[in-house]
Parts: sequence; structure tokens; C-alpha cells
Amino acid sequence: MAIEAFLDREEISRAAKRRGVFRLQVFGSAVRGGFSERSDIDFLVDFLPNREDPFEDYVGLRKDLEEITRRDVDLVVERAVRNPFFKESVLESAEDVYVADI
Repeated sequence: MAIEAFLDREEISRAAKRRGVFRLQVFGSAVRGGFSERSDIDFLVDFLPNREDPFEDYVGLRKDLEEITRRDVDLVVERAVRNPFFKESVLESAEDVYVADI
């Protein structure tokens, strides 16, 4: 099953802009293969600095992505990842879905 069928990039771009996203990437089974009808979608996000309510941006973006993709979403904030092995694994497979025009 192709992940592209679930990634309405226009809708995702609108949500990302509204939520102050600098960069949004997809990773995990959606990129590596093994993506199935029951798979969730893993996203890595980097928000723009100095947002008024970063928690609201995070929760809102996760909800937006679940509505757009009609899938469960795991949303990982890049700056919050402390495990270097996990971070390296994620970054090796991550593919851009949205990057802000700044």
C-alpha cells in the first residue's frame, strides 16, 4: 500500500502553516516498506521558534494529521528526541512532506 494515497500534501501544508511548522517529515514503515491497512503514520516535526502556545500547536497538528490521513498518527518532535540511535534511525529514512518558506 502506497503512503502517497494518504498524504494530501496541500491539506498537510495548510495545517503545517497554521500550526507553525518549520519542517514535517514522514518516517517509519510508511517510508521503509511494510505499510499496511492497519499501519499508523509516523511524522517528525520541527516547529518554528517562539510560538505563542507550542503545546496547542503540537496537539492541533496531531489532530489535523489524523483527520487528513484518516490514520492514527505518531508525532515526534525532533528537538525532544534524546536517544541518538533512535534519532539517527529516524533521520536516515525521513522524507520531507512540508518545509516552510522562510
